[in-house]
Amino acid sequence: MLLYQNDHHTPNAPRHKFYFRTDWQFLPDWNVDMQANWVGTRYRPTGDTRPPVANYTTVDLTLRYQQEKQPWEVGLSVRNLFDAEACEPSDTSIPNDLPLAGRSLWGEVRYRF
Repeated sequence: MLLYQNDHHTPNAPRHKFYFRTDWQFLPDWNVDMQANWVGTRYRPTGDTRPPVANYTTVDLTLRYQQEKQPWEVGLSVRNLFDAEACEPSDTSIPNDLPLAGRSLWGEVRYRF
């Protein structure tokens, strides 16, 4: 537990955090990976009367294709797969905190030389 003066919790820092990632090559040349990030229990600074910042979980999923001994690879990712409403704490000048991105689709092409 992180503490600061007068035995209060450190403001805006998550008290609990969990990260998980897994990779799976389900066919030759094909790989899928998933990562999940859970952030919970963040306390406001003393004097900030807004409600606590909500916990959130985001899940990202990526599909990749790369032929063996080839210099290129392609990937398709869905970030925040379940479109979780997530935000990070802000000071009182931003009343509704800082929203994180909703669901998004990303494509990539890599070439190694």
